[in-house]
Amino acid sequence: VLGVSSGAGLGVALLVLVGLTSSWWATATAAMAGSGLVLVLVLFVAHRFRTATALLIFGLMLNYVVGAMITVLQAEAQQDALQQFVFWGMGTFGHGSLSTSLGLCAAVIVAGLVLRTMHRDLDMWTLGPLTAQSMGVNNRSLRWRIVALAGLLTGGITAACGPVAFLGLATPHVVRLLTKERSHRVLIPLTALTGAILALAADWGVKGFGGMEQGWPLNAVLSLIGGPMVIWVLISKTDRLHD
Repeated sequence: VLGVSSGAGLGVALLVLVGLTSSWWATATAAMAGSGLVLVLVLFVAHRFRTATALLIFGLMLNYVVGAMITVLQAEAQQDALQQFVFWGMGTFGHGSLSTSLGLCAAVIVAGLVLRTMHRDLDMWTLGPLTAQSMGVNNRSLRWRIVALAGLLTGGITAACGPVAFLGLATPHVVRLLTKERSHRVLIPLTALTGAILALAADWGVKGFGGMEQGWPLNAVLSLIGGPMVIWVLISKTDRLHD
């Protein structure tokens, strides 16, 4: 929603559509740089917005701007590079090598261990930045650590799988709604496990409905699953507020 995946997509677009290289490490670096730049931009302007709604609107507009830049690059790209980028943008779990998968697993494990040490600060941060600061949380340090982790993970995963839709948006809300849990010590591993299950279910749907060789585009299946899921979460929250 804040344009992080779009930023990663722009980094990959600049690399692939210009025709520089298509290696995974270069693609991952470009995706990390793009997502990191967007995260830093959002972090710098976030304090100017008084409500979360305004920040979300800013993220949505940023998505449009980045999407327009990607469209311009596509219009000027060579046919082979354009085809490669379009297929990458559809999302897939089937093109990663063993070394890529092991690298991503190691990155996720390290990030999980780091987040585990931050769970108390994250719990206090949910009460608001001022409250967290009064309880001893270094807000500036916490923000930059979150930006670094999010940028690295988003870039690496986006480079390997494409800009996978809805998993990052829907999964945390579904876990909170189903478990009623508030502690990040529990939420972080549960969210990771639930996200993995949803990703496997989407991959099964891709191959099951579209055939094992080709299949439907992953992002299409995730949008078909994730869209109604997010709508259900929003309606459920609204109903509870009215009750």
